[in-house]
Amino acid sequence: MVADMYQETTTINAEELFGNFSYPGELRDSEESFEKYWKWPDEIGSGFMYMIKFRPGIMLGIGDYRLWENLTVGFEAKISSFVMGFSIPVNVWSTPGNGQGKKDVIMFNSGQSFISYLPEWQGIAEYPARIPVRSVGIYVDSLLLNTFMEGQHDRIPTGMHDIVNGSNEKHYYHSLTTTPLVNMAIHQILNCPYQGSLRRLYLESKTLELIAHNLAQLIVDKNGHNRPFTLLPSDIERIREARDVLIHNLENPPSLLELARQVGINKNKLNQGFQQVFGNSVFEYLRIRRLERARELLASKEKNVTEAAFEVGYAQQSNFTKAFKRHFGTNPTYHLR
Repeated sequence: MVADMYQETTTINAEELFGNFSYPGELRDSEESFEKYWKWPDEIGSGFMYMIKFRPGIMLGIGDYRLWENLTVGFEAKISSFVMGFSIPVNVWSTPGNGQGKKDVIMFNSGQSFISYLPEWQGIAEYPARIPVRSVGIYVDSLLLNTFMEGQHDRIPTGMHDIVNGSNEKHYYHSLTTTPLVNMAIHQILNCPYQGSLRRLYLESKTLELIAHNLAQLIVDKNGHNRPFTLLPSDIERIREARDVLIHNLENPPSLLELARQVGINKNKLNQGFQQVFGNSVFEYLRIRRLERARELLASKEKNVTEAAFEVGYAQQSNFTKAFKRHFGTNPTYHLR
């Protein structure tokens, strides 16, 4: 624990670290399918990231790695496509418009999904140390997304209208709820059972499935459900503090009222604000973090199923197994292999 408190941080430029790997570029320029593979340098961490282009306009990015120390990466990017991210535990401090305009802080957290369109932006990405990262990102050309939304344009968020119609000057960001169906598709992508051409076909089908889940949530939001409300910077700070309290008390978390009192915020604002900042209610976020932590313990062989269930706060293994399978689509014992 003490070692983690004084964990060193390495700062590096994105272009120096990734080269041109991390930028999908113009997705509709080429009809040739390709795959790019990138391995983390041994002195920084272990694991890999890779990108697969399926049809013109759709690319899938996958990350599976663990870093030895905290890493801060400065970046400046031009990405003329919508980005959908899933289970990405990276803090991003960004300025949309490549330095022109108001500074925003965008938080990507484990268990959170988002859709964004930021054609030009720059900032700092903070990668945490010693946390197993298994993430999925999807890049969709805006004009292709327009065809996916055919017949639904009057029901999508207003901020997307100009973008799907060809504008490359607008910015858009929306946090989404990670549902059990979304988690199952993510897990299936990260544990693809096939190789070769079948692998590409399987991954493309799961990528389209995730796109459909995200777009369906946008349509629901347009109909009036889960409309966001304005949060003050002080509210966001308290909500993030509440998140940290939950993470450090997975086995025995405080009640919602106790948590609200501890961080100094109204109970209803805490729960609604949690939904806006992290894409889930307090209870749902806690449930996901518990299951994610249990999967880490099982995958590292640190605990058996009973021990992992108990460590994250499940008194009954049967309840844990049921929740785990519903969330990941597999039994806990699968991750011990």
